Parts: sequence; C-alpha cells; structure tokens
Amino acid sequence: MASSYFHRTRLRRAERGTGMGGAEGGHLNLVPLVDILTSIVFFSLLTYTGTALAALTSFDLVLPPVVVTSPDQVKQLKSEKDVLNLLLAVRVANDHLEIEHSAEGGFHTRIDSLNGRALDSLQALMTELRSRYPQNRDVVVIPSDDVSYDDIVRVLERLKKARFSGIALGTKSRATPVTTP
Repeated sequence: MASSYFHRTRLRRAERGTGMGGAEGGHLNLVPLVDILTSIVFFSLLTYTGTALAALTSFDLVLPPVVVTSPDQVKQLKSEKDVLNLLLAVRVANDHLEIEHSAEGGFHTRIDSLNGRALDSLQALMTELRSRYPQNRDVVVIPSDDVSYDDIVRVLERLKKARFSGIALGTKSRATPVTTP
C-alpha cells in the first residue's frame, strides 16, 4: 500500500496518542504550578520575622564631619543650625580603645582591652559626653587595619546605645609606613 508522508505521520500521531491515554492526556502545563510556588516563596520571605532576621543590626552611617579651615566657612556654618562644636573620635585597635574630642582644650583617654567591661566603660563615657554636649550626635569611628569586624560592630552597637545617631567610619592616615623591630 503506497501511502503518502502525510498519512504515515497522521497514523503515527494516532498511535502515540492512544498509548498515552488520548491526544489531550499527554501534555502537562507547568506554568500555573511555577507561578503558585513563586508566589509562596516570595510572600514567605516577605513576611518572615524569625530570630535570624531579628538578629540583623543596621547602622545609619554618615559622612565624617568637615574640618573648617577658612573664616568664610565659619560664617557659612554659623548660619546653619546644626553646627558641630565637638569633634569626637573613637579609635579601635586590637587591644585597646582611644577616645578623643576637641572641646575644652582637648580630651584623650585610653581604655585597655576590648572585652565586655571595656565596652561598658566606653558606653558610660560616651553617654556622659552625649549628655554634656546634647547638640552633638556625631562620632567618627577609626578602626585599625588588623581589627576584626566583630569588634567594630560591638563598638558601633555601644555608640548607638549611648544615643549617637551620626556615626561615621573613618580611616587612619597611612602616610608613614609602620616598621616593626
């Protein structure tokens, strides 16, 4: 029997269709299933308020304060209402903290260690400075190169507890190389 190409392909389609339960039974549309699963994952992540998410801490870091060098800048800053009259810096090293500020002839203190007691004394000192100068909410944190990120975060948390809202990260000057004997 000489049949055409069209008849042979039609016959094969009919044979395949009956083996799968009919012509319409062999196709499965996965698009609605994927849409539903995507929506479930999206809204699950959106509404998750577990302990892992609550443990994340964010800090609002700002730019470091500008140092005024000319009389024209002083006149311009006096017209603004947020004038910084205290430059406060916290230097973080591996084994100590240094707190410095520019008011009343300068202030410099060193707190040895980075343990819990040292961080408590840092928080107490910073709270006292914040109450003495309530208009100043800015502090610059200057970490050394070899300080762990965890120590920097713990210092930032203590500064936030001391009610400083303008926290900036700075860098120390690397003009002279450090030599070890």
